[in-house]
Amino acid sequence: MTHSPAVGASPSGESDAFAELLRGSVVPTLIVGVICVVVAAFSGLTSAWSAALGVLIVLAFFSASLLVMKRTAHLPPTTVMGIVMATYTVKVIVLGVVLFAVRDATWLNGYAAGVSITVCALVWLFFEMRAYKRLRIFVFPPDDKAGA
Repeated sequence: MTHSPAVGASPSGESDAFAELLRGSVVPTLIVGVICVVVAAFSGLTSAWSAALGVLIVLAFFSASLLVMKRTAHLPPTTVMGIVMATYTVKVIVLGVVLFAVRDATWLNGYAAGVSITVCALVWLFFEMRAYKRLRIFVFPPDDKAGA
């Protein structure tokens, strides 16, 4: 059984697809992130910095996932799934360590950070799925017959 890349036959097609997913997600998330920081600034500088930290966490974590998928797209699907799951596990552990480290920080407003993380994550996911849908990446080649 041969493995064909998810997007086109060329590595540049894969790069273009991942770049489009990244571009389609980063721009709206940055816009909403700036709005989160501005709104949080009405509650003070601590809230604004906390919201900005939340935005940076979302951008870093979701960008890392796309980068890992881009770097492993040429591998068999089961290998990619294993690597992506390992990446997810590492991200959850890192997030847990960060949350544990800042649990008593007086310079952090947990509410502002939490709201900006939640809002930015939802925006990222929505626009990433929108970009993915627009790429029209088929799981199976469209010329395959069902059940053949």
